[in-house]
Amino acid sequence: MYMGYKFEQYMCADKPGSFPDPSGEVNTNVAFCSVLRSRLGNHRLLFSGEVDCMDPRAPCTQPPACYVELKTSKEMHRPGHWRNFYRHKLLKWWAQSFLLGVPNVVAGFRNPEGFVCSLKTFPTMEMFEYVRNDRDGWNPSVCMNFCAAFLSFAQNTVVQDDPRLVYLFSWEPGSPVTVSKHQDAPYAFLPTWYVEAVTRDLPSAPKTPSPKD
Repeated sequence: MYMGYKFEQYMCADKPGSFPDPSGEVNTNVAFCSVLRSRLGNHRLLFSGEVDCMDPRAPCTQPPACYVELKTSKEMHRPGHWRNFYRHKLLKWWAQSFLLGVPNVVAGFRNPEGFVCSLKTFPTMEMFEYVRNDRDGWNPSVCMNFCAAFLSFAQNTVVQDDPRLVYLFSWEPGSPVTVSKHQDAPYAFLPTWYVEAVTRDLPSAPKTPSPKD
């Protein structure tokens, strides 16, 4: 499970012009995240995503145009393997990189022993071309329309503001999105100290006037 993290160590340096140092231990708790504001249909979005590295030689050095996502995958030697890769894994890579505005994904293809034997760059905006003529492939417009519809569904469903209440959404291809509500453990994940710190200075909700007022 640490192959991808180790690949990042081999590919990334601390500063432009320096060399990677893959001798250290893998620390999965260290990450750089980009925070973005965006809009999808009628929804205003504020979200963050992990970014692996930047390319100092990119035509534009301003983020996110200089960002690069690093991935690993098994070597493929048959057309059927590549077809499944384009249909499934490339879709996940596109969704992650497109939303963050990351222009390129660099993939390292590893052999059964875990050694990366080749590299390939996939420009995010060109990934759809690999499945454009595949009737079982994916479509960016369909993906974003589904995302917008889900956000509308979630907005109309999550109507109770309670840090101990968790709405659990589930979806299987070919079926509608389902939701269930869970109070406290095991799904609640916000610690009490965090909730108290965040809500301490919030203004009180306005009092609803009674009919006698």
